[in-house]
Amino acid sequence: MADHSRAFGKAYRALHADLRSGRFAPGTRIAASDLGPRLQVSATPIREALSRLAGQSLLIDRPAIGYFVPTVDPIELKDIYAFAATLALGALGTLTEGAIAGLVKSRSERSRHRTAGELVRAIGSASPNLVLQKVAVNIDDRLARLSGVETHMLLAADQSEGNLEDWLAWPSRRQTVQGINRFYRRRILAVMEIASTASRALGNPDNIVT
Repeated sequence: MADHSRAFGKAYRALHADLRSGRFAPGTRIAASDLGPRLQVSATPIREALSRLAGQSLLIDRPAIGYFVPTVDPIELKDIYAFAATLALGALGTLTEGAIAGLVKSRSERSRHRTAGELVRAIGSASPNLVLQKVAVNIDDRLARLSGVETHMLLAADQSEGNLEDWLAWPSRRQTVQGINRFYRRRILAVMEIASTASRALGNPDNIVT
């Protein structure tokens, strides 16, 4: 039992990292039998890991056909960005003064929270609400493979308006809300370009924009 649990954990961690990084092209069928040699894990724990990842919306389970990497659908992506904005603002309302102070102290780490997923995960992780934490992590997982494209396209515009730590340091919480809203609004407005660029780049590491 312990060996099976370790095998499942190994398969899950490896596949989770693969999906976050965009190792597999959108629409790719993922078969346990193909993964065994690379992961050095038997098919059963790999199938269990694939099922877990499908439950987290990182894969699509088509019964009797197999597991597939989701395509980059601009309509779905727009909805995820909108939900991430709502979630981030909801989590913001649960932050204690201590949590806010902790985030503000990290202002020197300018490379953090550059993407839609990173931002909602940062705010959600600081929330005492465990459900918010879990959902924020999942949103980050689902958006992670787009991070290179998103950063390349929007980093300059983002930097011109500051980042999370700057917004939290503003005296008015209304300004913080406006900063977060503008951050996600930029992504919603650019969703077609983000989706089309990511669809071309994903699955081909040499073409992924960084």
